[in-house]
Amino acid sequence: MSKDLNKFVVRLPEGWRDTIKSEAKKSHRSMNAEIIAAIETAMRIKGVQLEAAS
Repeated sequence: MSKDLNKFVVRLPEGWRDTIKSEAKKSHRSMNAEIIAAIETAMRIKGVQLEAAS
């Protein structure tokens, strides 16, 4: 399955990794899932429709 996913490296500002890790732990999610949730929320607020994952 992971072969079908797009991979993208992101450089985070200082301190963001620890903050994301902490928030992910609170939500019982991986850091990746936390980042995806944040992007989905931001796009929804902007009115952007993302493609559904297959």
